[in-house]
Amino acid sequence: MIVMKIHKSCQIVCLLLAALMASALAGCVGGDVKSGISKRLSLDCSSAEIMQSYDSHGGFLGDGTSFYALQFSDSSQAERISTSGDWKPLPLTDTLKAVAWGEQDDEHDFAPMIIKDNDWDHPLIPKVENGYYFFLDRHSNATDPKDDSMLLDESRPSYNFTLAIYDTDSDILYYSQVDT
Repeated sequence: MIVMKIHKSCQIVCLLLAALMASALAGCVGGDVKSGISKRLSLDCSSAEIMQSYDSHGGFLGDGTSFYALQFSDSSQAERISTSGDWKPLPLTDTLKAVAWGEQDDEHDFAPMIIKDNDWDHPLIPKVENGYYFFLDRHSNATDPKDDSMLLDESRPSYNFTLAIYDTDSDILYYSQVDT
């Protein structure tokens, strides 16, 4: 009888510990999306509404694409971005245009990289005319993380970068992270 009570108590304690660990791991893995983006971009996204989200990370070695569209209620973020040294006014560089929307001409046929489920015909980031962009090359061989000129270099076996575009006409932030 005493053994059964001890066994039952151990089961309850084990279940509680398992639930506690699962909860802690979920917090570590998922985290708060807006606070993570805020930290990476040095931008307060806490008041923004997530309009669209996609995340395929979790594959081999964490490879995947993350994309979030965040709607802000006013243009106060645009004012902060315009004075930040980390953001540049649009248009994107030719390299970043190819990454975001693809490039097809007589010399190139490059599919966009920020896509959902291999749908190259529908890039996740829409073309934005007015606004700012943020780029960070997170590749281990990047000599200047803010320079995109080596991003598509043929000597690189992988891509690890963050690209964000803030549309000043609609006050929407498009955030993407690519890891291959």
